[in-house]
Amino acid sequence: MTLQRWTLDLKRNSGCVSPQADWWHWQQLAGSATASSPVWNARWRRQAIFQEGNESAGTKKMTLIAQTADGAWTAMTWGWTPSNRPGTRAWEQNRWDRLKQALQEMTGNEDAISSQSALGLGYRNLRNRTAEQSGNALIWQEGKLCMRIMAADKSAEPDIPLPYAREDSRLEQRAAIQVKMARGDASLAWPAAFHLMLPILPHQRSATYAAVARSNLHITGHLWLPAPTEKAVHLHIDTTLIAKQGSPEETQIVSVLNREMAAIAALWVADHER
Repeated sequence: MTLQRWTLDLKRNSGCVSPQADWWHWQQLAGSATASSPVWNARWRRQAIFQEGNESAGTKKMTLIAQTADGAWTAMTWGWTPSNRPGTRAWEQNRWDRLKQALQEMTGNEDAISSQSALGLGYRNLRNRTAEQSGNALIWQEGKLCMRIMAADKSAEPDIPLPYAREDSRLEQRAAIQVKMARGDASLAWPAAFHLMLPILPHQRSATYAAVARSNLHITGHLWLPAPTEKAVHLHIDTTLIAKQGSPEETQIVSVLNREMAAIAALWVADHER
């Protein structure tokens, strides 16, 4: 059994996510890893990841990342290549299993996340990008932008009835919804008004809706995903920008938000129109 130990360089953090999140992502790319979550959670102070490999051969690994009392982050990786001798292998397996159990008890289990929730859809939309969960939000980097997705606060938004079927969506209804939202907060600018999104699948029956609002240096993509028998899921995807209103830079960021919303809408539609 081998042991490797190293310390994360917190000074090198220059992106949207922490060095711990970068490390967690890198570990999961290294092989067939089993972890409590596909992305790092900012509330964690220690967590383990397991790479068991082949059941009967090959090197198995377990890694613990933990924050020390002085705020530093260290990682330790145990490796084991099973012996060809049955007696030795059984003894090694016993030690390995006890170490694995200790790490599992130390780090605990995470609650399962629904694939249809804001976090679940965000995970599925990452496309191999590094991300970090912060509370109920998921943060990742797209180009030079820090993006964040989370469920909208339903208690703070007006009740908007949205047709599930595309054929039932009417232009005058969408215009009325945009007026209602604009009156709800007169300080907002709307680079993209409330609209019916383009179909994603051939012969798509279901509707998805989007809008983009701006408040000073904060810009938010609103995505509504109606369901056949439930209220629509309303997601926010936001980022910050320095560009002036109506500038080419703002237009470019709106395009990025639209691409992210279209990708998430595609997942939702595929789930509901199988």
